[in-house]
Amino acid sequence: MADFLDQIERLFSPIDAWGEFRRGARKAAVAFVLYRADGAWQVPFVRRRADLRDHPGQVALPGGGVRDGESAWEGAQREVAEEIGVPVGRLDGLGAGQPFYTAVSNFSVVPFVAHLPEPPAAFIHDETELEGIIHIPLERLLDDTAWLTSDTQWKFRYLAHEESVVWGLTERIVAGLAPRLRQALSETS
Repeated sequence: MADFLDQIERLFSPIDAWGEFRRGARKAAVAFVLYRADGAWQVPFVRRRADLRDHPGQVALPGGGVRDGESAWEGAQREVAEEIGVPVGRLDGLGAGQPFYTAVSNFSVVPFVAHLPEPPAAFIHDETELEGIIHIPLERLLDDTAWLTSDTQWKFRYLAHEESVVWGLTERIVAGLAPRLRQALSETS
């Protein structure tokens, strides 16, 4: 387990040296939180409420806007605490991926990979923002055959899981992190 986490730390940018947000965009940070349950790596995702202004009803990694005066990592930790009840300071930051931009909501988003060494018995979601929390095995997220391509006019990749769909910006973030996560797993197995 420690070898896998060490490899992630080696392969990703340092927490405090990931780069910059896109100029003029709204700043946001998300956390790809790894924890062990039932002998496997799991990642919690949130299902946003349908009545929210930004990305209503979508499945996302826990995270949100970065406030003035806080670092992106501090913002990600705060949002994880607010959204899924993991107190600030309980996550071990392993590294950062490249920032992503979404023109629809003008967000520049930096994803952080983090380890939760002691997951709670139950994650508690913020009912003012979220419909719930979905836990997806890392193995499924990294399995390219699990990701499907839409058959609509606008082609996009998605992952169906427990009556929810991971797509859009969240799919792009997972796809951006996946090669290095796969490499970390292969170098420790």
